[in-house]
Amino acid sequence: AEARIWSEADDFVVMLRKSGQVLDDPALTAYVQHVADRLYPEFRGRIEIAILKAPMLNAFALPNGHIYVSSGLLARVQNESQLATVLAHEGIHFVDRHGFQSIENTKSTAAFGTVVALIGAPVVGLAANVLATSSILGYSRELESEADDLGYKRLVAAGYDPREAPKVFALLMADVKASGVDEPFFFSDHPKLKDRFDNFTALAKDTPVPQDVPTGDFRTRLAALRLDILDAELSMARYKQIIGLLTDQAMAQEYPPSWPYFLGEAYRLRGDKGDDALRKAAYLQSIAAAPGYAPAYRALGIQLLKAGDYAAAAENFEKYLALEKNPGKRKYAELYLEQAKKGGK
Repeated sequence: AEARIWSEADDFVVMLRKSGQVLDDPALTAYVQHVADRLYPEFRGRIEIAILKAPMLNAFALPNGHIYVSSGLLARVQNESQLATVLAHEGIHFVDRHGFQSIENTKSTAAFGTVVALIGAPVVGLAANVLATSSILGYSRELESEADDLGYKRLVAAGYDPREAPKVFALLMADVKASGVDEPFFFSDHPKLKDRFDNFTALAKDTPVPQDVPTGDFRTRLAALRLDILDAELSMARYKQIIGLLTDQAMAQEYPPSWPYFLGEAYRLRGDKGDDALRKAAYLQSIAAAPGYAPAYRALGIQLLKAGDYAAAAENFEKYLALEKNPGKRKYAELYLEQAKKGGK
């Protein structure tokens, strides 16, 4: 039975690669793999990391040792120690063969349906069999607690900062609150997030902090991905998540200087009373912090054009066009500029 499940997991890995949902970024993938290898040196070459192109916050392990981290979660964690917390937990699911202990687990149709949005693959046949033995939908409370406890020991042994472990669950709780749901689907069978936060907080309180914590130049490595995820969130109209994230100054400072543009776009999508002013202020903040970031000028120009401030709108479209070299993106801005110069006519 184990050989069959392992073989099916291998086939599932191939299917995911062909689906186009695996991020093609060798340097970033190698970096995340390096963190996993530091946590599980004796499993180097057995635990393999891949990044899924999905804004939802998740990570899961297959029974064959392949661990997938969503780009959304990778972009949201704040440092290498927090990333290591996630990988240490998922690694235990493989090392202790949790998938083979959970074949009898039953999963709801609704939960499997949600997986489609995460992995971009149909949850039927092979996919359903493999996912039922992976960690994506959660194992029993006992197995998840085991992964937390043993993963924490791996984290500490690898020299990471234990104080960062509970912060991962604080991030997840903040995302849950912004999403307006009780629990994300992949924690439906897990111990509650608050309980896990409290458990890791208690563990970290009594653990000495290492003197030389690995950092891996985390912020620089994740800068481009973080902007890509904000863009993906906008495309899915997940403005609540963006507003919740970027109005938290401690989180916002982790992002490249152009981040206020995305906050402005989130206010535009929300469209509540007072959001026009917040939106404009965010665009201006983005321009001040990152004057070479073209999209903020275009967004501000469109807002000013609609408000009838044609001279200011034209000025922003001209600045946008001076920065943006992509012909496809320039086309509409050129039309907007022409409209602004004609006084909106």
